[in-house]
Amino acid sequence: MARNLPFLERTRRRLRVYSGRALRSTLLAGPRHNCLFMHMPKCGGTSISEAMYATVPFGGGVAVIDAVSTRIAAAILAFDSADPMLCHEDMAHGDKVFALREAMMLQHMAWGSRLIHGHVLYSARAEAHFGDRYRMVTLLRDPVQRMLSHYRWAVDLNEVPAGLDAYLASPVAVSHAQVYLRYLGGRTVIASDQVDTALGQAKQRLSRFAIVGFLDDLAGFQRQYAAEFGVPLRIRSYNQGRGAPFSPTPDQRARIEALCAPDRAIYDFARGMA
Repeated sequence: MARNLPFLERTRRRLRVYSGRALRSTLLAGPRHNCLFMHMPKCGGTSISEAMYATVPFGGGVAVIDAVSTRIAAAILAFDSADPMLCHEDMAHGDKVFALREAMMLQHMAWGSRLIHGHVLYSARAEAHFGDRYRMVTLLRDPVQRMLSHYRWAVDLNEVPAGLDAYLASPVAVSHAQVYLRYLGGRTVIASDQVDTALGQAKQRLSRFAIVGFLDDLAGFQRQYAAEFGVPLRIRSYNQGRGAPFSPTPDQRARIEALCAPDRAIYDFARGMA
């Protein structure tokens, strides 16, 4: 939950979560399984995660692997600097923040947290040691829409060049275009000669998820979650896209589609599973 929100909005959101958790601690049962929610960036995960938090009894444990604070912690560990951009997951030293998040995820799994949520890569170690104790859940979005949303968000935060052409020529654009490939492949960067192998691995891993939902069908996701975990989700809309809407030129859209091709294959595979 964002800590830098205005006081009233932050308080309202916390009250929604805490009231739900209080209800699940007294009158109603909590989720029937432990859950790892792999939050794909710019796929509606903030809204989904807070709905999930509200279903966990107070004694169950909600583990939030926060994006910004882990970037800062990783930068301090690696460079003795609190600059979050030094270990941003989409940039040169992203492997350091993902390694820290994996360690945190394993610690929370060892502790037995009922819900773990964060921008984490697929972990073979987590699967080997805790795969029988956690059901994996994720939410996907049309890759081009997701990438454009990511771009608008990053421009607003001054993380990438403001011009779309300059952005598309940058390494960050590749990272943004291949989110599903990287996260499911379990690697910060996928070299061009490794894409086919990583793509097959990503599809295989995705098939082991308990729930793969889609941002354009939240009602379907809610039905699946209630059936799998035995608790309903009350989803509200948070972290909507920043910046003014824009339309890429045909050439820019073709470049975006080409960059997103591996994620498109994963997305279409997931749609086929559904």
